[in-house]
Parts: sequence; structure tokens; C-alpha cells
Amino acid sequence: MATYKRTASPAMWMILLASLFAPFVGASQRADILSLAAELERQAVVLAERSYDHFRGWNGSISDQEQAALFKSEAFSASCRLFLKLAEERTGYYQSSYARTNLHNAFTFLLKAFEELESEMRRAGLRPYELQDGRRILRRMEEAFARWPDPDNLAYLDQRYVKDRRAAVFLIRKVRTGVFIKHPFKNLESLYRYNYDQRRGKNPWDYLVEVKTDTLDKMERGETIDLNFEGRLVIEQSSRPNRAVYLIENGARRGLTSESVLRRYGGWGRVFEVPAEVIDGYPEGEPIT
Repeated sequence: MATYKRTASPAMWMILLASLFAPFVGASQRADILSLAAELERQAVVLAERSYDHFRGWNGSISDQEQAALFKSEAFSASCRLFLKLAEERTGYYQSSYARTNLHNAFTFLLKAFEELESEMRRAGLRPYELQDGRRILRRMEEAFARWPDPDNLAYLDQRYVKDRRAAVFLIRKVRTGVFIKHPFKNLESLYRYNYDQRRGKNPWDYLVEVKTDTLDKMERGETIDLNFEGRLVIEQSSRPNRAVYLIENGARRGLTSESVLRRYGGWGRVFEVPAEVIDGYPEGEPIT
């Protein structure tokens, strides 16, 4: 598995400051989650009652499938009550320093209960509007988690680069509500090329979050991101004067010999700054005159 060197950046200080102020930043998000949890619990109660009324005396009998939907609706209602209790500000169940991580873990259990209910309702041929409303509330809840900074909160990690003590770098991508995949970068070049493609500037480390190994282990591994600078102009990322500009062509680096040649290829606006080791990974080719 590839490892990458990293230089300090102002963004890393911002991440540190965010962690120091997290209790204050998270207060609003926790209040939003609590409000949404209360709204979801109300919907779940109505859904459970409607399910009971719908199936009671239905054609004088109730099928196994209908009974399964009835029990799942009650189970989801109970799950909502528990999540609401855990989300309350003074519950005492979670230590404040771990509230975000633990609440999001609880959210994944709540989401699983909802998906089980949704599956049984679909098998029974039912699509009550409370179910659709529940899905929307769960999405809004996850958006609130995403705004609550924490390196162990999967929702917060969506579209960020992460690494753990093993030093591999991954892109975290949300597949659907509550489900995230980690995509490893093949090498440093792939990371820089992806970062440029996302219009994130020349320093991917500004988007890096260091996480615990067990946080990464919660996610399935996706396809490796394998990108390069073939057909692109590159220059060493440093303040050193008189740095050469290269065209990566057919797996080799070809030096541009003059400013006029550079203009022919689109000028400085087409040049990507990359670490020296990315450029050094290509053999020297014929210069371009």
C-alpha cells in the first residue's frame, strides 16, 4: 500500500482550531439533530398506528408479509424513541467529548431500522407518505451531522481525504444516506491529479483529515483511484527559481526549452504544480523546442 509524504499547511492549523472549538460549533448541529429526531419520532408513531389500523381485520386475516411490516413499523418507532432520548442535551448517556461520534453511530442503527421497515413495506406493496417523509428527515439529519466537525464522524468525512497511522490516503465518498466508501489513491500523483480535477487548488493536504484506524475499518473499500498527468504540463512545487516545465507525454517528461514553446502549449495557466517526486517518477524524454 502506497505511503505519501506530507508538508505542514495552514489548513492543518485550521483543523486543530476546529477541534478546539468543536464543542461550541457542534451545539447548533446537536440542536438541529434533536429537533429532527423529535419530528421523526412523531412520524414513526403515526406510521405505526396507521399500519396497525390498516392491517387490523384486513380481509379477516393478515399475511406473514403484512405482519412483518407491522412489527417493523413498531420496531422503528421504538428506535426513534431511543435515538431521541440519546440526542437530548442532558441525557448523561454519552460523554460530551464523544457525543458526535456516538450519536452518529446511533444514527446508523436508526437508519438500519428504517431501511428494514422500508423493505418490508415494499414487500407488502405499501408506500405510505410517512415513510417518504421519514427518508427526507433522515437525509436532513445526516446533513446536520456533516456540518458537525469530527474526524470520526463519517458524514463529516464525505468528499475529504483521510489517512490513519498506516499512512495510506483515501477519498471518502457517500453512496447513500448512512453508507460511505473509502477509495484508496494509487499514489501521490493520483491524489494531486484528482485534487486538481475537483478544482481544489494545488494542495490536497488542505482537505486531509487524520482518523483512527477503526473509523476507516467501518467503511467498505472501493475502487482504487488511478490517475496521472499524461498530456499535461507540470512544474515542481517549490519556490526554487528557474524550475523546468515539462510535458508528460507517452510516459516520459519532456522539458519545454523556452517561453515561446510554453505559450504554444497554452501558457502558465495550463501548468500544474506537483511534488518533485511525481516528476522524477517519469524518465527523461526528448526536450520540446
